[in-house]
Amino acid sequence: MRIEKSLALPASLSVEVLVIDNPIDIFYLTGQSFSLARLILSQKRGACLLVDGRYIAKAKQSLSFEVALSGKGVLGEKLHGAKKVGFDSAFTSVEGVEALKKIAKDVVWTPISNPLRSMRICKDATEIFALKKAAALTMAGCKKIFESLKEGVSEAELAWEFEVFCRTHGASGLSFPPIIAFGENSAFPHHRSSDTRLKKNQTVLFDLGAIVDHYCGDMTRVFFFGEPDAKIFKLYTLAKAAHDRAAAIARPGVKIGDLDLVVREFFSQEGVEALFSHGLGHGVGIEVHEPPTVRLDGADRDVPLATGMVFTIEPGLYLPGVGGVRYENTFAVIDGGIENFYV
Repeated sequence: MRIEKSLALPASLSVEVLVIDNPIDIFYLTGQSFSLARLILSQKRGACLLVDGRYIAKAKQSLSFEVALSGKGVLGEKLHGAKKVGFDSAFTSVEGVEALKKIAKDVVWTPISNPLRSMRICKDATEIFALKKAAALTMAGCKKIFESLKEGVSEAELAWEFEVFCRTHGASGLSFPPIIAFGENSAFPHHRSSDTRLKKNQTVLFDLGAIVDHYCGDMTRVFFFGEPDAKIFKLYTLAKAAHDRAAAIARPGVKIGDLDLVVREFFSQEGVEALFSHGLGHGVGIEVHEPPTVRLDGADRDVPLATGMVFTIEPGLYLPGVGGVRYENTFAVIDGGIENFYV
């Protein structure tokens, strides 16, 4: 059980107690969603979830560890006797830290960025199953809107069609607003789908993701509606080749930064490195952007790939005023290599 495993975190992070306020981390550990809750972890004292009156009955019924009603003085009581307490500095605001200091004045509040990172970075079998379901629905939605490509259809219409299809077929939401980009709009990596209408001989870029069982899908495909622009088609072949080169070397033990290095060296040889304006990829899970960061100069560049890591490979090349391409799949690290969720 994740909550039991998490009780070892405080000691591993050199604190006596760990306070978790991030709702996503609380969901990860408990399987329950709360708009406002606080989880206290201690190897000596166990776990305690503090919730308000809206959730108290449900939480007590569904959770096997201590659940208490939050309120003035409760956190201080639960921390009584603790000298060093960790909090998530990546989530808690400056005002939040000041409030914690007022609650427990004798405590040394210790900032720890993303304290659940070591647990969440490698997915278990249940998570992999959910991610595959999200990928399958995302791919089905992509095929659905591909069939709707016709002159005059707008980016926004296809984005809405994708969302309706996914929600109708079991998605609880989308990983991000669908990126549907026609022609010159495809040169913007984070284009917002607009009223732009499709014309003959334009590039079409779909960047899509559906959420299933709380886990995110993420993929990108490029299509050519009619005759492709020769420059853009060349960039597409290079992006696809770069993607395949990175995927070919990915396996347990390979440094994450090396994947990006292989792509950048290839683009440099082809004279297009300046057109690659973002990192190679990112982790995917409950959030669509999670550790690890797949980038040569990123914080995870020297972290070795490990079984259970799930991440994207998404090289892209962009020509302002002309168009752009990106080829993206989500992979899980398995023994001896990686598994593509989008084949």
